[in-house]
Amino acid sequence: MEYTVIINDRSYDLPKKTIDVVDKVDTILKVDASNLSVRQKYEKLHRFTKEILGEDNTKEILGSDNLSAVDLSELTLTVRMIIDAYDKPISDYESEKRMRSLDSLPIDKIASLSKAAENIISFSPKN
Repeated sequence: MEYTVIINDRSYDLPKKTIDVVDKVDTILKVDASNLSVRQKYEKLHRFTKEILGEDNTKEILGSDNLSAVDLSELTLTVRMIIDAYDKPISDYESEKRMRSLDSLPIDKIASLSKAAENIISFSPKN
């Protein structure tokens, strides 16, 4: 399976979602709950981004390889987009599955349920 993230109208290929990648993602997801300083948390986010996207791509996206010069909101968004890209195939599958189950409902049953709901509403006491 291929994973791609689009940042600033440019696509970047991500490494395969291996157990090592999942461990890194899990660590990043727990960074806010840790007792690290703010600087340490952003250092972890920055390191994660470089490990996943590579140093050159990270520098291109963030405009610098120096954490002190990086917009921290942009760094945070980049990390979230990476995580979303890894989650996308499963999310897409679940959405398709829900749509297929809705499509498989017989139209006549939906229509009769709709008619029953209308009847209930029309018989409701009005103030």
